[in-house]
Amino acid sequence: MVRILETLAYNIAEKIAVEMNYDEDKKAVIAYGLTAIFQMATIFAVISIIGILFDFWYESIIIFLGVGIIRKSTGGAHSQTMEGCIIISVLSITILSTLARYFFDFPLSKFVDFGISIFVYIICFIVFYIRVPVDSPNKPIVKLEKIRKLRRQSFLILTIFFLLSIIFIILTTWYNRFYSIAISIRLAMLWQLFTLTRSGAQFIGKVDSKFKVFIDKK
Repeated sequence: MVRILETLAYNIAEKIAVEMNYDEDKKAVIAYGLTAIFQMATIFAVISIIGILFDFWYESIIIFLGVGIIRKSTGGAHSQTMEGCIIISVLSITILSTLARYFFDFPLSKFVDFGISIFVYIICFIVFYIRVPVDSPNKPIVKLEKIRKLRRQSFLILTIFFLLSIIFIILTTWYNRFYSIAISIRLAMLWQLFTLTRSGAQFIGKVDSKFKVFIDKK
């Protein structure tokens, strides 16, 4: 499946490059972008199917979008292979969605929920302040202005998600399902926080290496 997507991305990039008279570098950029789009589309499709089957589609989409949106500014540990990225993303989103829908979905006192949200986001703000942005060895972020811009974006997005968490907790009075959505937002931020830490990078690296060994054997 993954090989098919990569081949499709390359073939489309090849056709675009020929039509637009692009060089190999531009063709590679197009192929990379198309591969990323196909990868996200695959993750979205798989988690949607799982979410519909097990009745946590809303939660899975919230986590998918939440992590995806804030990750653009914060960076974080990621898989080195397309297969690993898809598998880790689907597994993490499925597990977090299950927790939000079936294990943590028992509304507490609103004051308690507000307190938990404040605590969670304070931790997020602290880790973001220390770590963001987390770049990769292949694409290091060296420009000071870009670093400042990414940090500002990260804190703005984190603040928006904090406010959304509070709003959905309040709206629980009218619709109980909003509570698991509020939990989903918090879990999405905690997962992204985890990927920013060295422990998160080590964990994803180990899981990724296991998948890579398995794929190489196949």
